[in-house]
Amino acid sequence: LYKKEKFSVDAEQLRVFFPYEQTLKGMFRVYEEIFRLKIIETQPNYKWNDKVTLHLVYDSLSGEPLGALYLDMFPREGKYNHFAMFPLISGKQLPSGHYQRPTVALICNFPTPGKDKPSLLSHDNVETLFHEFGHALHGILTRTKYSRFAGTSVPRDFVEAPSQMLENWIWDKTVLDAFAADYQDSSKKIPQSVLDKLQEAKKATIARHYRRQLSYGLVDLGLHTLSVDEAKAVDPVKLSHQITENIYMKPQDNTSFVGYFGHLMGYDAGYYGYAWADAISADMATVFEKAPNRYYDKKAGMRLRREIYEVGDSRDVNESIEKFLGRPRSLKPFLNDLGINK
Repeated sequence: LYKKEKFSVDAEQLRVFFPYEQTLKGMFRVYEEIFRLKIIETQPNYKWNDKVTLHLVYDSLSGEPLGALYLDMFPREGKYNHFAMFPLISGKQLPSGHYQRPTVALICNFPTPGKDKPSLLSHDNVETLFHEFGHALHGILTRTKYSRFAGTSVPRDFVEAPSQMLENWIWDKTVLDAFAADYQDSSKKIPQSVLDKLQEAKKATIARHYRRQLSYGLVDLGLHTLSVDEAKAVDPVKLSHQITENIYMKPQDNTSFVGYFGHLMGYDAGYYGYAWADAISADMATVFEKAPNRYYDKKAGMRLRREIYEVGDSRDVNESIEKFLGRPRSLKPFLNDLGINK
């Protein structure tokens, strides 16, 4: 509501520019071009629901098959109700010398299409689609010898960086003009002025977002770095309230955020990685921003494919990042994104 009133941006009005099928095909075309890929829909021998689709991914230059992607994109009763990429078969070198092609699945819950109306995505939905597809590419494009190091089997505080970087594409006017058009009148595109207002609105609340992320990360670290004796004595609700109030905002009385903080299990002192991955991805995005063809630059795209996606965790990710950047890492791009320019 604040963004709508302050910046005259109604995100709901942008849905007409993002019908699901059109957006999906447009995203595929973008990454087919910069990563030298060919993505072809095929009929699977097996699928767990009639709405699931299967897409085979090939190297567009050699014709070599690289992997497969299942898409399960709309909600239904009993289905996982968030957005995620799940690796089904990991890439690895087989004893025969052949490479085991990875298979991944994107599980999403975008608006269900109507009888006479397509599924219309919000700009946030499109950002999520590009993000999750980044995870899918990380899994599919891997070429590591061992599955332990394949795809997204990288350190927790790096795994989100390659996918978060792909979110930058949906803020670029040239990229959006290639597929984002009013589904009732394809001549209508999103004006640059609207994108500028969206960026302003994003920056207006970004400090609040990172205060939230930092407080959650500190709660996670605070609970997971206790000794056994300290853990027995600590009041987790009191600890989480103290941190949240100091960094973010005062929790409501008689609430227990820590009781439903799902990332405490599974991330285990790794929640800070979301904010850290943002810092890494902002730095990585500068390679495209400075490239001759920006977000359509094939040379930058192939560097990302070779130096990040293919190697996975088979070498230290810090080395991979610097090989992709061609220089030491920097926090300046991230601070610029926050509006901190000094």
